[in-house]
Amino acid sequence: MKVLFICTGNMCRSPAAELLLRHYGAARGFEARSRGTGVQPGFGLHKKMAALLKADGVTDLAHKGSLVMEPDVDWADLILVMEEAQRDALADQFPQSMRKTQLLLDYAGLGGELEDPMGKDDKVFKQVFQTIKQAVLKLIEKK
Repeated sequence: MKVLFICTGNMCRSPAAELLLRHYGAARGFEARSRGTGVQPGFGLHKKMAALLKADGVTDLAHKGSLVMEPDVDWADLILVMEEAQRDALADQFPQSMRKTQLLLDYAGLGGELEDPMGKDDKVFKQVFQTIKQAVLKLIEKK
């Protein structure tokens, strides 16, 4: 299954989900990408999120923020967004995305939007990371 994760800046939440799905789900046939709806070119994975991923055993932390484009939407079997605003942005720009787009936490049975940790303390980053990991593991179980 090809899963596209979308957040705003493609620096924290969506790349964490992408890298966790690759780490835990590759053997189950999952492919993952992440993109953002408002990416600032040249930014990579946020250092706090990179440290949490590394501590969880993820070794390939290579990531460059990328803006979501039509080929990404067409590639994906499933598109998982962190907030309703991202789903709305996709619907405006890529109407074909709506049939395969859901909130990550809703899809995982956890419900709601996932807080953006940017500009917040380590505790928030850790909480968001743990929620993403829980959602990704539930996603893998669903297959």
